[in-house]
Parts: sequence; C-alpha cells; structure tokens
Amino acid sequence: MKQRILSLLLACVMAISLAAPAAAAKTMNFIDVKSNDWFYSELKDLYGWGVINGMTSTTFEPQGTVTFGQALKMILLAADYPAQAPTDTHWASGYYQLAQQKGFLPKKMNLKLDDPINRKQIAQIIVLTLDVSRTGAELPFADTGSKDALILYDYGIFTGEYDANGKLLFKPDSNITRAEISAVIWRLYNLDLPEKEPEPEPSGDYFMFGGKKVYIVEELPENDYDKEMFQVNENGFLTYNSEEYTCKVGIDVSRYQGTIDWAQVKEAGVDFAILRLGYRGYGSGQLVLDNTFYQNMKGALANDIEVGVYFFSQAISPAEAQVEAQYCVDKLKGYDITYPIVFDWEPYSSSLEPRTEDLDDQVLTQCAVAFCETVKSYGYQPMVYANPNYYYFHFDLAQLVNYPLWLAHYNTFTNFYYHFDMWQYSDGSYVVGPDGSFVANEDENPVIVPGIEGYVDLNIHFIPKN
Repeated sequence: MKQRILSLLLACVMAISLAAPAAAAKTMNFIDVKSNDWFYSELKDLYGWGVINGMTSTTFEPQGTVTFGQALKMILLAADYPAQAPTDTHWASGYYQLAQQKGFLPKKMNLKLDDPINRKQIAQIIVLTLDVSRTGAELPFADTGSKDALILYDYGIFTGEYDANGKLLFKPDSNITRAEISAVIWRLYNLDLPEKEPEPEPSGDYFMFGGKKVYIVEELPENDYDKEMFQVNENGFLTYNSEEYTCKVGIDVSRYQGTIDWAQVKEAGVDFAILRLGYRGYGSGQLVLDNTFYQNMKGALANDIEVGVYFFSQAISPAEAQVEAQYCVDKLKGYDITYPIVFDWEPYSSSLEPRTEDLDDQVLTQCAVAFCETVKSYGYQPMVYANPNYYYFHFDLAQLVNYPLWLAHYNTFTNFYYHFDMWQYSDGSYVVGPDGSFVANEDENPVIVPGIEGYVDLNIHFIPKN
C-alpha cells in the first residue's frame, strides 16, 4: 500500500493546488499556518516532499475546500490506477469516467467535478475504491453511524474532532478542507494494509431467506404459532387462540389516519392501539411530535382502548436514540399506557439523500438497544419493530434477546423464524377474506376499521395463557 500511495504523492500536486510550484528549498513559510496547528506536521512533510503547494508563495488557505474532481484524482492514484487523460473539456473527466466504470461512486452522488466534496462523500469513495471493511467494534462518532466513516476510523484515516461536550464528531456534511485532505493523504501514505483475505464463512445452523443464508441465533426462541389456530372473527380481524396463547386485536395509527372516531373503533372490536408519538426528520434530524398524538391518546383512553406508542426513529448514533426515547418519556407524562414504547427504524430511498444512508448495522442495533434501555429505565416496556429482512440481515438479534419483537409481515400467516409478541399483518391494502386468504382491497374509499377513513394497519398481540 505504501508504494502505491507514493505514486499519489508524486502526482497529486495539481490535484490540490492551484498555485505554481513552491521554491526549490521547500521551506514552508505560510503566514496562515502555525506550528501548533493540528495538521502542521502532516503538511510540513507533504510540502517538504513537494506534494502540496500553497495557494500563493506565502498562503496555504487551510480552510479552503477541495473539489470532487481533485478528490477523485487523489483517491484513484492512491489505489494504484494510472493518471487519466481528460475525456472532455474538464481536466478531471478521465478520473470521473474511470470511477464510474469501476463502481467507485455512490449511486446517489450527483456532484459536478468543480463542486466541493464533503467528508461523508470522500469517505464513501475511499471505501469503495480501496475495498476495505471494518476491523473494529468501536462506535466512536456521536453524529454519524455511516459504515464508511467507521471503516476509515478503524484505519486511522478519519479521526474526528471533539466538541465542547467531549463528543467525538465526524461532521459528515462538512466540506473537506485543504488542511483535512493534507492529513488524509499523509495517513494514506503511512497506511499499511494487510493482504486482503476472504472473510470467514459463519458457522452454525442456518435457513434460507430470499436466496441468502440466515444463521440462527440460538438465544432467541423459535416461532411456535400454529397456522391452524388463526381465524377471522365476525368483524373481519385475524385472531388467534390455542392452548398456549390468546390474542388481542389492535391497530397502529398516525396523522395519516386523520380524525378518528374512537368510540366506533372500540365498538368494531379493537382492543389496543399503538400511536405514533413522533418522528425524527430523515433530512433535518429534528424531533417532531405527531400532530394527532394527543387527540388520539385522549380518544383511545376515553374509550377503554389500551395504548402504546411508537417513535419513527432516524437515529444515526446510540446517543440520538437515547434522546428519542427520552423525548417519548417526556411526552407521555400524565398518561397511563399499558402497551410498549416501540423503536421503529426504517430506511428511506437513497434518492431522498437521508442522513441515515449507509448506516452501519452494528450502529443500528446499538441504537435499538440504547432506545430500549432508556425506555426500560423509566419503567416502561420497550419493543423493537421491523420486517423480516431487517431482523434477519440488519439487526444483530443476539443483542435484542431482552426485548419483545413487533413483526411487520403482511400475510394471513408468517413463517418468520423467531418468536414475536406482536404482528402487523396488514396495512389495509390487502385484507383477510372470508376463506382466510389475503385479497386486494379494491374499494376506492375503504373503511378497514369503522371510525377511520382509509387504510390503517392491523395487528395481533399474542398473550400467553400461562
């Protein structure tokens, strides 16, 4: 690795400097760089090697930004690719074409070559280009759980900086500066990657899901619900009754259900409701209260419907998940709920550029644990919501054995491998027909549950008899 980085060091002057080469003596006399600057040693080495020049003979402009094109050139040369001739009028167009062909650019990256590049974007490109993966388990950053940021932290390429409260920050959306790129290049030069070995195949029992192996978590009990025990009651709701379990019928609602007539909902046979308390913005990161939460809480309780709540999380660190849980606890003061406070984390399309994009699965699991443990510390019952894909391939279920699971899987029966306490079996677009099969709801103005206009999620809570 050191040898191929050397080619970068000898070739990247034009990539990060717009000025003429420095004097032959290479004595660094930048008036805007001090010996106690955090990047001083790295810059001094690179300048002495003739790698980096100033913007003028006396200024370096450490806070100046680095462009997408400049970053591409440096990374590709570091990965031992040869210099690329332009393919159109822009000097970096050849590097862009190469990166596209090799799959080194994230799908959603739509930067122009002269646009400044941020820290998250350059981390994504480095990881894709060098094909490196995590080597540690530490989750250091308080402001991101991006797998790319964590990988480069493991290798010492991005170390972050501490804020006034002692939290280590990656600052993913901050444009990378000339000072920062100097440190990154210097660390790449000193990086000695071991020969890449194939990742060991996990061992143990497994089953197949979606064409992939799912290795069994022995600590979790298996799903023991009997398909023959599911029935449709007179109100059209799926129910369950066996020697081991009975059930309660439930719904989950948010502002999307509008104004609800809770008396009609109760009369229709609904026993419990999980209310959306709020959410974190996928782009802003702000916590927002669902604007129907209080009216739904009061309406459900007034009609003897048991209540729980869920929070639509977009946490990118355990610290943020703790804040979300605390937010829920604070909003629930004065209300007697008997159902759980649920951690509900779901992905958004990459086209929306969510702040949660590429969240490391280990960080996601730690967010769930942090949320649940905070909820538990206040005497509430926590719960984790997900679909089979996220339970199997994203959450580390071995770390969630102490929390009940709420499964989202739309069908009249689910073969989800593990035990779950609550099941969201329909979103209303398909309903259970008289013969017990799922049929499309073709009503233009559907009423799934009397008292609610339009679609609503339907749930079963399984209750042990012993």
